[in-house]
Amino acid sequence: MSSISESSAPSNVNPTNALVLPNILYPVINQLDKSGYKDIQSDLRTTLFKLEEIYPGFSNTFLQSFINKETPLLSATMNMNELTLKLEKYCDKSPYYISLSRSEQEFQELNARSRSLKRILSRIPDDINEKRDFLETIKEIASAIKTTLDSVSNTYQYFKTLDGRQALENEKKEFIKYSKHFSNTLKAYFRDSNRDDVFIAANHLLIQTDYLLRTIKLYCETNTLDECLYPLLSQHQNHIKTVSSRYSSSSQQHNSRQSSTASNNRPNSSYDTNYS
Repeated sequence: MSSISESSAPSNVNPTNALVLPNILYPVINQLDKSGYKDIQSDLRTTLFKLEEIYPGFSNTFLQSFINKETPLLSATMNMNELTLKLEKYCDKSPYYISLSRSEQEFQELNARSRSLKRILSRIPDDINEKRDFLETIKEIASAIKTTLDSVSNTYQYFKTLDGRQALENEKKEFIKYSKHFSNTLKAYFRDSNRDDVFIAANHLLIQTDYLLRTIKLYCETNTLDECLYPLLSQHQNHIKTVSSRYSSSSQQHNSRQSSTASNNRPNSSYDTNYS
């Protein structure tokens, strides 16, 4: 794996903030039509999304404040990092996946594998209390990460522009970085038993999977993306640009030094995509 994947610490943005909307509040908004409030669904959804983009963590803070006031007993025992992770398997996430209009096997395989990864990650809160079950879940997650990455690589042939391929490379690097972070967090968990760190690391992987799928949808589909599905996307994209720029600059300097020494005149490899 490249030096970027190993040395760059994951951003300090809490991934739970990006999951409160799609995993908790959006499903509630989607039920408003049954109560006669269908006409305000879209406006409410858009407003909450904009508030989250301007004030990261707004939805999380709003929801926890509401619960603190209305059900203080529940508030004392509720862990939002755990709740958003656990609810992933109950949410309709079909808009995140590649549409059936792309019937190529590579896209549908990617859908199946990424969906499986997210479903296994969402089992962590249920399995973490039983060591044997949790160890089995960890093995399944490692396998699902590898097969998802393989499926992502199989879609490169459908990217028609250099910008698209570079965008996917950047997202893939981020996914690998957070996969390594998740692995390191698990190692720490078996030393300190900090479950919350595991929930947060798993939520990071859920978000990174969504960003990977979004990039493929953006360059390989004609349908308009629903940007409200991706709270905190702007922060993620700014981070990607910063890291990509730093990496490009470092690579150029490295290549320049290599070109000045004939014995070291070899191309600079980008990164190893193997997850271990």
